[in-house]
Parts: sequence; structure tokens; C-alpha cells
Amino acid sequence: MKLRSVGPYLLLLIPAVALVLMADTFPSPMPVHWNAAGRPNGFFPRTPLALAFPLLMVGGILLFLDLIVRSGARVGPPEMTEGVRRLLAPIRWVIALMAFPLAFAPLWGPTPVLIAAGLMVLVVVVQIVRSPRLAPTRTEGGRRGLFYVNSEDPRLVVPKTWGVGWTFNFAKPIAWVLLAVLLLGPLAVVFVLFLAAGGHR
Repeated sequence: MKLRSVGPYLLLLIPAVALVLMADTFPSPMPVHWNAAGRPNGFFPRTPLALAFPLLMVGGILLFLDLIVRSGARVGPPEMTEGVRRLLAPIRWVIALMAFPLAFAPLWGPTPVLIAAGLMVLVVVVQIVRSPRLAPTRTEGGRRGLFYVNSEDPRLVVPKTWGVGWTFNFAKPIAWVLLAVLLLGPLAVVFVLFLAAGGHR
């Protein structure tokens, strides 16, 4: 298995070991939310799960990205899968690096998290700009428009006709449901965490 695939996961071991060694230095309750002035206004009790949550969240995001690539590889072509892997490679490393400021935010405060988030946005923008060059040459034509809609195509996930990656066949109702979950799911998680943090003030 290539380092490109497992490297970001291995990187998570470093903050995990550091958390085990430095767990007693974390305050209890731990600050997990800060106001615009940088003052903590939301707290969680210091528990093993609360300490590990940032690493579990980052690991889950990496796993989700890898599952997308594996699922897309089943509909091909192989050149598209390789293009997506090259597109996501630096993004996966930056996501793994974000585990450090996220895990130690109760000690370091929000500034390192904001810096890491800015780096993430920069890398994503650069990769989006590069995506047309990573895409394979198209041998099939005729599919154009913002959404792919073909009721005669039995596939739910199909290769994009522009850029790199895959998209849904929006002739299937389940595609709209999945799109709503992908768009609204992260917002719902952030909202629930915000309410939970507020409840521990």
C-alpha cells in the first residue's frame, strides 16, 4: 500500500500519542468554542472521548474521501480514478495536519485552527484550478449541462464530462436525496456541536 494512501492516517498517530502523554495538562472543563474576541465561551468536560474527538473527526473525513474514490473507481474509467487521487492527495495531507491545532485547541486557542483552515481553503482552491489538467481525455460525448440526467442510464454515479471526479445521475430521485444530505449534513453537525458547546458554558 502506497504512502500516499496511508500517510495521512499515520500522521494522526503523532497527535494521538501527544494527547495520551499530555492529557493531564488539558483544563477541565476544556474550552471548545471562542467568541470573536478570542475568549472561550463554550466548554466540554475533559473526557477521553472529548480529547479524541478531533482525531476521530479528521479520521472520519479522510475515510469518507477514500470511500468516495473507491466507489467512483467502480464506474471508471481508471484514468478518472487516478486523476481524483492526484486531486485529493494534497488535500488529504492538509486535513491530517489540521488534527494538530484541532486536538490542542483547548491549550493553544483558536488562532492555529484559523491558520490551518486558511491553508485548507488555499489548497482546495489551487486544486480546483488544477482539476481540468488532472482530468483524463474524454472519449464519450454528448453529456453536457450542470446536472447529468439520463433515465436510460442505470448508474447512480457516473464520471463527470468536464473536470475530474464523478457526479450523480439526477434522473434517479435518490440522487437528490443524497445531494441534500451531503449539503445539509455538515451544517447540521456544526449546528448540533454549537448547541452542545453552548450548553456546557
